Amino acid sequence: MILKLYIVATILTSYNELWNIKHPRPNPKQTFYMLEWEKADFFTYKINNEWVLRPYRKTDSNLKKHVRKKYWKKREKLKK
Repeated sequence: MILKLYIVATILTSYNELWNIKHPRPNPKQTFYMLEWEKADFFTYKINNEWVLRPYRKTDSNLKKHVRKKYWKKREKLKK
């Protein structure tokens, strides 16, 4: 029974971490371990009432660089 609970907790935590990676926001309500978004990762203003991720930042990890690239490709497709 306890093993099943650990498995469920691991799956839910993994899903939550992936959601955080795919949906960047400056002030998450909880702490994430794989990727922590900071306010400096975003522009200081909102566009259409949503936070916009900066296209580049020197202090990015490889994961953040990859997520930024995908984010901006997705934004470019939506503009067209």
